[in-house]
Amino acid sequence: MRCSAALFIASVLVGAPSGVSAQDSAPPKPAPVLNDEQLFRKYVVSTVGPPGLIGAAAAAGFEQYQNYPEEWNRTPTGYVKRFASAYAAGAIGNSTKYAIAHYLHQDPSFARCRCTGFNRRMTHAVTSVFTARTRSGREVFSPATIGGYAAEHVIPAALWFPPNRFRTEAVGLLAASIGSKIAVNILREFISRPRIVFRPN
Repeated sequence: MRCSAALFIASVLVGAPSGVSAQDSAPPKPAPVLNDEQLFRKYVVSTVGPPGLIGAAAAAGFEQYQNYPEEWNRTPTGYVKRFASAYAAGAIGNSTKYAIAHYLHQDPSFARCRCTGFNRRMTHAVTSVFTARTRSGREVFSPATIGGYAAEHVIPAALWFPPNRFRTEAVGLLAASIGSKIAVNILREFISRPRIVFRPN
């Protein structure tokens, strides 16, 4: 079942940074707050660009392997249904998130904490799923992120999933999605991107 699988993956990822020392140095400054134009460009790329297509293909492949939902069967037609469902769900979630963020003039993108110490950074990574930054850089509650996740899972479960899936699946999928996002943010907070250094021959 997709919900239990996502929760398992999230729990594994959450445990990944456990070896980080409490004495880690201050992380780099967070990324600048995105303006409306930059936020719209990010929305378009993540929805109709490679991230949206690859994400939908991967989700459909995993669900095909799990035969979820079983009513769609493990057939080429079943994979097409799963791909279309995953892509549409992602587009609905991204569109809802962008629309709310644009209306509230907020940037819900993740940014590393400017604090130091393991506990503070861990708290920031977990709570950042529920926060956004205003144009001045102040952190506030993010209706855009929560609304996007809710729309991504509740609307598909209510409109095109097989009957009787809404009450049993929607809430679990929403919780799994938020848990997975928290795990990803923890990794992004503590694991630095590798630097490529070019040395002369």
